[in-house]
Amino acid sequence: MDKLRILAISHMFPSTLFRRHGVFICREARHLRKHGIETSFLVGRPWTPWPLHSIPRWRKYGPANPLVAPDGLPARPVGYLRPPGFGFRRFEGKSMARSMLPAARNWHRREPFNLVMGVSMLPDAEAAVIVGDALGLPIVSLAVGSDVMVYPDRMPVLWHRLCDTLERVDLPVGVSESICTRLAETGKCRREPLCIYLSRDTTQFTPASDKSQVRNRLGWPAESVIAIYVGGLVETKGMRELALAAEALLKEHPRLKLVCVGDGPERDRLAGLARRIGREGAVIVTGNVPPDDVPLFLQASDFLVLPSHSEGLPQAVLEAMNCGLAVVATRVGGVPEAVLDGRTGLLVAAKNVEQLCAAMERMIADEEFRLAAGREGLVRAREVFNSDRNAERFAEALKSLAEGRAGS
Repeated sequence: MDKLRILAISHMFPSTLFRRHGVFICREARHLRKHGIETSFLVGRPWTPWPLHSIPRWRKYGPANPLVAPDGLPARPVGYLRPPGFGFRRFEGKSMARSMLPAARNWHRREPFNLVMGVSMLPDAEAAVIVGDALGLPIVSLAVGSDVMVYPDRMPVLWHRLCDTLERVDLPVGVSESICTRLAETGKCRREPLCIYLSRDTTQFTPASDKSQVRNRLGWPAESVIAIYVGGLVETKGMRELALAAEALLKEHPRLKLVCVGDGPERDRLAGLARRIGREGAVIVTGNVPPDDVPLFLQASDFLVLPSHSEGLPQAVLEAMNCGLAVVATRVGGVPEAVLDGRTGLLVAAKNVEQLCAAMERMIADEEFRLAAGREGLVRAREVFNSDRNAERFAEALKSLAEGRAGS
């Protein structure tokens, strides 16, 4: 099969207001393209009639926030019914599928697809199995983190929905071994889950040739020790623990700066740190930045800190390792598959402020360890998490699935 076409069902995709939302799957699609696979996206967006889309909470779904398709990826938004509240997640996949099916049929009629893929288990894969069955196409599901590790535990009905979906998926894929183990434990997979480490742009995420020049460009002092966090400023990412640990360390180490790249409801907690310790500029909260600017912030930093309560395999960790940074992170999900404790960084228990503080302090005080961990992490990122090699494995599995269905 020379070229294969995938219809990807996703509720995550870059947009004007949220350039990093779903950027991981766009990067993967770009790497798959090198191996003869073209990916097109149907992007589910909660239906927001006027005046709902003028309300801040709903503005991100309205006309003021159109999709931004990177790398020329075909992407079409589809509105679906999604009232506020976590409880609606039990119906979300079916609601997405009902709205997407006409668009999927029309697109497939004009430009036939070979596979349908859900970009997350909930709600995307649940919608994908309905769309794929209707089109008579094989179905791939991608499990990325909270869709498997968090949501089904918070609401038992979602665990049943996850199991029902897996029974209808032809190729379950997880972004870490820990996620694949979780999928296999359901006993509902029709075949062994495939672990694929997702791709990154390793031409952008690379060590700085001169860190002082990068810092000068950002206006950061050359002599500072800079701890950086990249991601949503939300409770489940450990922002409370980060704030508590950083407050003590910022008081004790005048050279320390904390940089938080991202935005969210915990922003005020972090932004108020500098005011509480009485040191202007000790904490920098950038808000949302374009994806192409993230490598610059990493290259100017000394180590990454990621105190998440749960994870799949966070791209922020791999991006930091590609930039030659040591990592302090919680021992959750697939993080230990990337961060080797005591070698490429330090692992701590989730929600443990004391351990987090101690690990960050070692990074601040022990420059020799920090630099050595960054160097070993860079080697590991390039070898184990090689983007092109993993994308090639993914492409081979997708082609084998499509050829198997075509020959049956």
